[in-house]
Amino acid sequence: MSDWSSLQEWSRTAAGLELSDGVVGQLRRYVEALRVWNRKMALVARADLSTILDKHLADSLFAAAHCPAEATVADLGSGAGFPGLVIAIVRPAARVTLIEARGKKVSFLEEACRVAGIRNAEPIHARIEDAARTPPHPRRYDFVTSRALADLDALRTLAKPLAAPGARLVAMRSAAGDVPAGAERIDYLLPDGTPRALVTSRLD
Repeated sequence: MSDWSSLQEWSRTAAGLELSDGVVGQLRRYVEALRVWNRKMALVARADLSTILDKHLADSLFAAAHCPAEATVADLGSGAGFPGLVIAIVRPAARVTLIEARGKKVSFLEEACRVAGIRNAEPIHARIEDAARTPPHPRRYDFVTSRALADLDALRTLAKPLAAPGARLVAMRSAAGDVPAGAERIDYLLPDGTPRALVTSRLD
């Protein structure tokens, strides 16, 4: 897949997520900013449009499809904004906090929010452990997500102090990973055929 209409079709059929033209416009502006910034700092390994759509955006859309419409979301180690910025775009009633320890990447996230008109996402320059001890973040979020930040046990340890009662952790993983007891695994294929898994579990 290498175009936006194909991404819309994949999102509809594989993720069950309908992307309006307005949402696609915001995603386009976000991706354009990402490709510009990637020339001066390492946000993604490959910045050609096809790879971004097939690998990063599609993967994030699958996670966004499992996010409640009005969730309070913590995206841990946001980096280039996957999946946090994508969730914010497709779930405009959600409130998304992007926790990122590297200042230059926080600057990119702030610029991406500006150029794409994302008003429901807030980049935070902090280590996850520090954010979890600083109001208003402790026990605030009902949906905590991350994309390949750490192994699942370590990720749960990082996420628990941020989790409101009944919160869920949603982790984007390779299909080869193990699933801890009590977790649910949803397997899917990216547009280029790469197998992936979404692992979800309660944090209380």
